[in-house]
Amino acid sequence: MSTLYSSHIFMFPFRFDWNEKGFKNKFKFYQENDIKNRLQIDLLDKKLKKGEWQYEKFAIPGKDEKLLYNEYAYFYDYARDAMYNLDEFDENSISNFYRKKSYEGKTFSLEIKKENEVYKYKLVIDGVMLRVFHTGVAILSIELLNKEESQSDFEDIQRINDYARRLYPQYLGKDGIKNTKNSFLPNLVKIGDDEAENFEKESYDEIHIGKHILQVLGKDIFCLDKNKNGMFYIQPSLDDRMFVISWYGNDCLSKQLSTQYCKDNDWYRYVFIDNGDITVKNDAMKERLLCEATYARWSDYGTLFGVTRYSFVLLTSSFETLSKPYINAVFLTEHIKTMYFQFAILLLANRTSILRFSDEVAAIASNKNKLTKLENLYDRYLTFYNRLYFKEVTHQDQGIELYDKALKQMKIPEHIEKLDGKFTKLFDYANLKQSNKESDAMNSLNLIVSALGVTGLFISIYSMGAFDFENSLKPFWWAVGSSVLAGAIALFGMYLYLKHAKEQ
Repeated sequence: MSTLYSSHIFMFPFRFDWNEKGFKNKFKFYQENDIKNRLQIDLLDKKLKKGEWQYEKFAIPGKDEKLLYNEYAYFYDYARDAMYNLDEFDENSISNFYRKKSYEGKTFSLEIKKENEVYKYKLVIDGVMLRVFHTGVAILSIELLNKEESQSDFEDIQRINDYARRLYPQYLGKDGIKNTKNSFLPNLVKIGDDEAENFEKESYDEIHIGKHILQVLGKDIFCLDKNKNGMFYIQPSLDDRMFVISWYGNDCLSKQLSTQYCKDNDWYRYVFIDNGDITVKNDAMKERLLCEATYARWSDYGTLFGVTRYSFVLLTSSFETLSKPYINAVFLTEHIKTMYFQFAILLLANRTSILRFSDEVAAIASNKNKLTKLENLYDRYLTFYNRLYFKEVTHQDQGIELYDKALKQMKIPEHIEKLDGKFTKLFDYANLKQSNKESDAMNSLNLIVSALGVTGLFISIYSMGAFDFENSLKPFWWAVGSSVLAGAIALFGMYLYLKHAKEQ
């Protein structure tokens, strides 16, 4: 068994919309185009398969039978529905899973220039995966293995986690991108045989995700340009960083942190991915944040979990120590890329979907003819709420506790409650407008009935011979004119009624 020093999974959650004609204003794009027409998951599936992505059904038999079975058995049935594709592609599935095998075994290269130092790292690409959700969000995952002892120091792990997760410049300084690169951005990042990204664009008029990410996704499928029609327009759902899952094996550090983790600066830096000095200069606040983010069930064994809104980390003894017969805890390194990876997928899908629905609700609120669009959006939201949003996903105590901590760290239940409130208010307003329109329609209908009644009255009187037409034709023309006027009123009322019906 080869030695492993750390593992890293970088996860990029984003939202996608089919951009058929191009657009200038994103807000109006959401207003004018129904969500059903913008997602086009069936079309996305076809484009992904054409672009070397392979749809992958979940099946336990195979070389990883033990790992797959353990992962599958870990979750409740309803959670499995959201995570595993047991059948062929179905656009109505809550999610669909794809893999790009052409990257496996190749090298992920990272170069960092910081002050007068240059750091170079090479990690093995263990997998490149994409999970597409029914809510119109997707998560790209790049799984890396660190098998080089020369890059196994704690500071190396910190630099890998912090710099490899960057998607675009967080800010521009007085020297443009130069100052940003010295603080946050890598000098170079290269995935497999793709073109390297060095974050040296001459100008940044908008947010531009690094080309290393777009190359993996497929530049002929996804784009960031609103004016580019016939492609899927994507937006990062969090900020300039990818979500990080990290395992690190270090005998000395795990022993050091076994009891003093809530006060330790190194543990804080690892959990919150602070590459330099810690960014909290208040001991009480640091201790509170660390205690809230730490899962310490196995701390006496030197095993600590850390969960924040942008990281899920695990610290244990070294891989060699875990592999010893009397410890035999190497399964922890497997859990981080199976069970806990699925945890992160669900959590990010929830958070990203909530942000998407919030934007959609804001756009619909400004739309005059909103009822149909609102119904379609709410239908999609109900699917999300019932098939993707779970407060518990496993029967195992540790999984329950960890998932609960992660939900709280990301504040997902709070965001769900607020989103429910937005939908309720919007439906109340839509129903009020609907009631007013129905009242107007009833008035129009009453106008029709009244006008037709007058017309019928004159026809009845005429048929009874009530007018003396032998002496004068005036009463006749008076009856005809009144009937025509009544008919015109009826037609106008019918027009108003049909106009109302069309708006529905």
